[in-house]
Amino acid sequence: MVIGGTRFLGYHLVQRLLNEGIKVVLFNRGISPDNFGDKVERVVGDRKNYEKFFDSFRRKQFDVVVDLIGCDRDDVEVAVKTFKNNIGQYIFISTGQVYLVTKNKHLPAAEKDYYQDIIECPPGEEAAYSYGIRKRQCEDFLEEAFKFQHFPSVRFRCPIIHGERDYTLRLYSYLLRLLDGNPLIIPESSDPIIRHVYVNDVVNAIFAVFQAEQTRGKVYNLADGEVLVLSEFLQLASRFVGKPLSVYEIPAPILKQNDISLEISPFSGKWVSYLDPSLAQEEINFKPTPINHWLRETIHWFVYEYDGPKPENYNNREKEIALAEWWRKKKT
Repeated sequence: MVIGGTRFLGYHLVQRLLNEGIKVVLFNRGISPDNFGDKVERVVGDRKNYEKFFDSFRRKQFDVVVDLIGCDRDDVEVAVKTFKNNIGQYIFISTGQVYLVTKNKHLPAAEKDYYQDIIECPPGEEAAYSYGIRKRQCEDFLEEAFKFQHFPSVRFRCPIIHGERDYTLRLYSYLLRLLDGNPLIIPESSDPIIRHVYVNDVVNAIFAVFQAEQTRGKVYNLADGEVLVLSEFLQLASRFVGKPLSVYEIPAPILKQNDISLEISPFSGKWVSYLDPSLAQEEINFKPTPINHWLRETIHWFVYEYDGPKPENYNNREKEIALAEWWRKKKT
């Protein structure tokens, strides 16, 4: 059973399951279209309708339940109550942001760094902070459920996930700017580490723990094997799109004065996690795809197959270009 399953990670997971000949029950609201047709058994419903969720599945038997969208403690509490006696493995997709809401200073963050004091919410960062806190509450409940009820769960902590069908359009934000031939702007002194993860590598990790009893109760970071900084990552992307790269680092206050959001560089934010995948490499044979391979494939999809809207952070592109030109003249 896959909870979610039609947009991005879930789509790739379900497609792989079907390719492997595995029977899939898909539970979601039925909003996002897919091409699975009658290859899957569909149950349409709202995850937040806990009573109906419990009634729908408490007598069902599943080898594996993959929870892609659990985001509140109540979500997983109901899942444990529903599945505790009738599944082999419950796989929960978490986030690297569970480290970013702590006082942890160790980078890259390893699984043991989770157990740190929580910071107070930075002003204006309520949404990102809340996401990390809520995912921690989910994880804490699952950890307790394994310890006291032997509930069989595995948790994966992921940084930014890339790949075909990525609806966040974060990578596409940079590609559009490369393709239009004008300079990119990133906030000054913001050349962050890029250690994200490819969507198919997450799918492979999920498959690796399907029948693995020794992984029950465990948590694993997933991330690329290679480490770049943003400028190196953009240089690699520029080669794949066949456009020269021109980048201006402009102080954040100047961007704000010119009504340009910091979202123009989505990988520059403070809520982008940097994770150590060593434990997953050691225990479940996690083998990340080389960046130059998955980046080429993802760029090809965005350039030749994606036909959706442009990201909102591209709406003020003319202002960006004008500011970049002003900055160039100022510096010369």
